[in-house]
This record gives sequence, C-alpha cells and structure tokens, in this order.
Amino acid sequence: MAEYRRDQIMTALAETDAGYSNYLDLETGEVVRINDTDDSAATEEVRNKIMEGYGDRFRYIPGGNASPNDAAVTAWLEAEGL
Repeated sequence: MAEYRRDQIMTALAETDAGYSNYLDLETGEVVRINDTDDSAATEEVRNKIMEGYGDRFRYIPGGNASPNDAAVTAWLEAEGL
C-alpha cells in the first residue's frame, strides 16, 4: 500500500473550481486532478483509467472545504475506509 500524500488530499479537499475533479490513486498515493471540461485524448485516457479503477484503485475527493486541516484529511481517509 502506498503512503498517501496528505498535502495533496488537503489541497483536493479545498478545491473550489467546479471544472475539476480530484481522485486519490491508492496505488501511488498521489492525487490525480482532472479538468472536467478538457476533452483531449490524453485527458480522456486518464479519465477512463480512473473510471475503470474507481472504488478499487481510485477514490473521489470532494472539494469545497474552505479551510481543510489535518483532521479533515484524517476524517476523509477514515470515511473511505483507508
């Protein structure tokens, strides 16, 4: 199991741009940020990879937390069973 990048999760929790979605890659521990309005082949390839592995490899990180902190990251990880 990868070590999760808590700083990246915190940034994703703070995401306020509705044009982006963030997913934690459980294999690498990195957060993948997807531009939802980008329909390029490269972005579509990443998006398909995420959807194929959603739940097992990738977990969606909801944004909108104006001031996430370490406790918010811990709460999200626990809610995801991680």
